[in-house]
Amino acid sequence: MSWSFFGSLISLIFMIINVSACLIVGLYSVGINLSKHVLKIVMISIFAGLLYFFSQQISGSNLVLIGIFLLLIPITSYILKQQKLKIVVAILIAFSYDVMIIKLIEDNFFDLILSRSQFIMDAGITFSINLFVALNNLIVIMILYSKSPQLFPDVLFEKQIIDEGQTISFRPHLYFTIFLLLLLNAGLYLLYMELAYLRLAFRIALSLWNISICISLISFLRISITYKNERIQVYLDKQYQKDVLSFYNIIRSQRHDFNFHLTSIYGLIQNQNYDSCKVYIEEMVKDAHEINEILPLHHPALGAMLSTFKGLAENKGITIHYYITDDLRKMPCSIYEMNKILGNLIQNALDEVENRNGDAVTIEVEVKRESDNIVIIVSNVTDITEDELRKIFHIGYSSKDFHEGLGLPTVLKIVTKYNGVIYPQIMDEWIHFTVRIPFAS
Repeated sequence: MSWSFFGSLISLIFMIINVSACLIVGLYSVGINLSKHVLKIVMISIFAGLLYFFSQQISGSNLVLIGIFLLLIPITSYILKQQKLKIVVAILIAFSYDVMIIKLIEDNFFDLILSRSQFIMDAGITFSINLFVALNNLIVIMILYSKSPQLFPDVLFEKQIIDEGQTISFRPHLYFTIFLLLLLNAGLYLLYMELAYLRLAFRIALSLWNISICISLISFLRISITYKNERIQVYLDKQYQKDVLSFYNIIRSQRHDFNFHLTSIYGLIQNQNYDSCKVYIEEMVKDAHEINEILPLHHPALGAMLSTFKGLAENKGITIHYYITDDLRKMPCSIYEMNKILGNLIQNALDEVENRNGDAVTIEVEVKRESDNIVIIVSNVTDITEDELRKIFHIGYSSKDFHEGLGLPTVLKIVTKYNGVIYPQIMDEWIHFTVRIPFAS
C-alpha cells in the first residue's frame, strides 16, 4: 500500500468527519432529534465526503462545495423524512458552519500562522492541521449529541390554527430566515474565496467582522421568532379563558334548570304519571352522566374542549364515551399542548367514523394514570390497512380527502418533546391510539 493512497484515505476520513459536524450542527439547530438517525447521518456524511473528495481531485474547484450542499437538501429530506423547508434551513446553517468555523477560523488560523513563520508546508504539517480540525469537529459532534441544542424553535416550521377560520403562520419569518441565511452564506463564501488576495490585517478584520455579523443576525432571528411565539401563547391563554367561561356557563345553566326538573318530576308523581316520570328521569340522568364524565378534569379548558367535541359528535349521530380516572393535574405539558393531543386524536376518530352506521358510530376516550405515566387511549372502528398504518405519522400524509396530514405528526412532536410515546394498535377492527407521557419529564 503506497503512502499516497494512505494519505488520500486519511484525508477522506477527515473530510467525512467535517461534513458530519456540519450536518449535525445544521440538523440540531432546527430541532431534529439525531439519536434516532445516527446511521442515516453517517451514510449521508460518507456520501457527501466521497463526492467532495473526488470532485476536488478531478476539478480542484471550491465551487463544488456549493453544489454538494445543494444536493444534500433533497437527499437529507428524503432519508430523514423531514419537512423540506426545515432541511433547507438546516443545510444553510451547515454551510455557514463549514465556511465560518472550519474555513474562516480553523483553516485560516493555521494559514496565517504558517504565512508568518519559517515553516514549509509539507505532508506532515498538512496532516497535523487536518487532524486538529477533525478532532475539533469530533468534540463539537459529541457536545451537540449530549446537549441537543436547538437554535430555531419548532413553531417556525408549522402553522398554528388558533380559532375557527383564523390561522397564525410563521411562514413569513421562515422565508425571511432563509433569505438572510442565503445572504450570509454568499458573503462568507465570497470572503473565503478572496482571502488569499487580501492584506493580512484586513484579512483578519474582515473575517472577524463577517463572523460577528452572522452570529448577531442569527441571534436576532431567534429572538424575534421566540418573541412572536410568546405573544401567541398569551393570545391562546385568552382563548382558553373563553373556553373556561363557556364550560362554567354550561354547569350554571344545568344547575339553574335543576329546579325546573324537580318541579316537573314532582308534578308527574302527583298526577301518578309514573311512565312519563321514568322517561323524564332517564333523560336527566343521561345529561348528568355526560357532564360527570368530564368533571374529574382539573383544568376547565380541557373539559370545555371535550364537552364541545361531544356536542359536535352528537350532531353527527356519533357517541363519544369518556372514561377519566386521572384529573391531569400534574401533567408535564401545557394545557394548550394537551388540548392539541386530545383534540387531534378525537378529530381523527370523528373523521374516521362519520360516514359509518351501527356500532361504528362510537368513540371511546380513556384518560388514566399507569405508574408514572399519563395514558390517553382514543379508540374507534377502522378499515385502515397495514400499509397506511406505517405512514400515518408522516407529515402531509392522510388517508382522507381534503386533509393536510398534520394532526398526528403534531401529536407525535408534542409527545416526543416530553419523552413520551404514541403508537396505534388494531384489534378486532378497532384502532386504539395510545399516548404515554412520563410525569418525570
